[in-house]
Amino acid sequence: MYMKSSNKLMALGIVFSIAVLIVIGTIAYSIINDKKDKGNEMFAYSTQQSLGKDDAPVKVVEFGDFKCPACRTWDVTVLPRLKEEYIDKGKVQLYFINFPFIGKDSDLGAAAGEAIYKQDQDSFWIFYDEIYQSQKKDTEKWITEELLLNIVKEKLPKVDVEQFKKDLHSKEMKEKVRKDSDRAQKLKVQGAPSVYINGNLANPDFDSMKKAIDKELKK
Repeated sequence: MYMKSSNKLMALGIVFSIAVLIVIGTIAYSIINDKKDKGNEMFAYSTQQSLGKDDAPVKVVEFGDFKCPACRTWDVTVLPRLKEEYIDKGKVQLYFINFPFIGKDSDLGAAAGEAIYKQDQDSFWIFYDEIYQSQKKDTEKWITEELLLNIVKEKLPKVDVEQFKKDLHSKEMKEKVRKDSDRAQKLKVQGAPSVYINGNLANPDFDSMKKAIDKELKK
């Protein structure tokens, strides 16, 4: 009799445990989707250049201008550590949003990035590094069509050069850059790089980002 009662209690306990796990899973799924929906509304994740796994729990957004010296410094000093410690481990997905504010050639650089992304996302991140390596003084008009074509021809074998030429000055690319600029304006982005972690503005230095990311990962 004791054994039968114990078996019934054990069975009830298992059923209860499964039910609790289902509820917890449903709540967690709902929270993740709520965050994703909020992010899509604020940043349009699905339309932006991204690096990392789509199911990464932490979304990091960088607003940048390829002419911006501080953005180049961020690319050289912060991004490699972010990639090694979080992106490559599936914990963070990074998004880049154009914030061209320094000069007219900032818009050209942003359009080039969009045109490359249209053809191949991996090539965009190669371009991202290459254009920062080509950076000159922000007072100079150094982002030229010649420079961009050289990067595409020499560094981006997956990008069709003729298609890139057509897309570079197209209304489609200008519209994409305009939408990014509008998004930055709505969020009252003040400078670059500006970084958001799961929708919250964060300091762009690595130590501050690490604290914010680790906090999000514990939720």
